[in-house]
Amino acid sequence: MKKIFKIPLEIDGKNWSLNKIYAGVHWTVRRKDKNNIRLLVRSIIGMNKPFKNPVSIKMAFNSGLDVSNHGYIFKLIEDALVKCGVIQNDSYKYVKCNIMTLQKAFKGVIVEVEELKEE
Repeated sequence: MKKIFKIPLEIDGKNWSLNKIYAGVHWTVRRKDKNNIRLLVRSIIGMNKPFKNPVSIKMAFNSGLDVSNHGYIFKLIEDALVKCGVIQNDSYKYVKCNIMTLQKAFKGVIVEVEELKEE
């Protein structure tokens, strides 16, 4: 089974780049980012029943950033998926694969969570 969510988010290097973290952003700013993303994701996907089996998470970003610079926003969205009940936990027991890619079809992030076959 696969669930696809479209998260409307304008991504730029100033606000969501991994470089922001390397620059030494204060923890209160990171906490605010986490809370804002959690509210945005919940407003789009609501609360869910978690997948029973491990999953693969793919996020396709529409931005001018290098693919790897989306690591910060990927983690924030992944944590929001836990809080919204889409996945049980973001540990290796539940998330076996993370994929980041770019796309031009949607202004924001296209999130695909696919349940993997039981091991």
